[in-house]
Amino acid sequence: MQKGGRTLLVFFILVIIILISGVSISLFMLQNETQTRRATEQTVQDLTTRNTKIETALKEARKQIDILEGKKKDADDRINSLLEEIDLEKGLNEKIKADNKKIRDDLEAEARSKLELRQKLIREIGSVQAKLKEAEKKSQGHEDVVAGFQEKIMDLEKKNTDLEAQLKELGESADMRRVRSEIIPAPTGSMKDKVNLDRIVVTPETAKEGHVLNVDSETEFLIFDLGAKNGIKQGDIMSVYRGKAYLGDVRVSRAQDEMAAADFIPPFSSRKVRKNDQVVPKR
Repeated sequence: MQKGGRTLLVFFILVIIILISGVSISLFMLQNETQTRRATEQTVQDLTTRNTKIETALKEARKQIDILEGKKKDADDRINSLLEEIDLEKGLNEKIKADNKKIRDDLEAEARSKLELRQKLIREIGSVQAKLKEAEKKSQGHEDVVAGFQEKIMDLEKKNTDLEAQLKELGESADMRRVRSEIIPAPTGSMKDKVNLDRIVVTPETAKEGHVLNVDSETEFLIFDLGAKNGIKQGDIMSVYRGKAYLGDVRVSRAQDEMAAADFIPPFSSRKVRKNDQVVPKR
């Protein structure tokens, strides 16, 4: 009986030890599982926070991309607009050049036509004068015939005078239209002439006082109403006055019969000159 009680007691002790071990193991595993779960939850929370930040960054990046695409589109539109304006300007420049060439050709053709007509009138006048002299030699008593010839000569001379006036107006108009290509020298040469002031040219005493007809501030030259008939020639130095006030000097770059073009000698410039200022030879 005592032996059976001891066995039972040992059995109960073993059962208690097993139960205590099981409970300890369960508690240990539960604690580990709790820590693992907490760590997992923290990791999930961190990943969620990172994901939120990444999504926010992606949204901002998309906004920046949209803004950049809009700016790129605006820049492309501006570039296309500028290209169209450049093409339009090129077309207008070509049209202006073509129109200027046509006007120049028309003026030259009209000038040639009037010159031929003038030469024809001069030949007719010479022929009439020769006939008049011949008629005077043949019959000095035919005064009526002579008077008729004289009237015809006067009529022809009047026509010739009118034609010369038209030619003068046409020449002045053509000169003003072709002032850059025919009256003034090339820009580089003009600048060289302006800088090279070593040679001083004095015009003849026969030259009269002239006046400024036109001033071109873009290419820095002026046109005045004295020419070769007044003794003006290329290279002459002229002085410009306004009343009694001396303004500066210019150098003649081209001289025609009744007008001439001149370049400004620095520091004198087109800003100081206006139409109708006096132009006289430098003394």
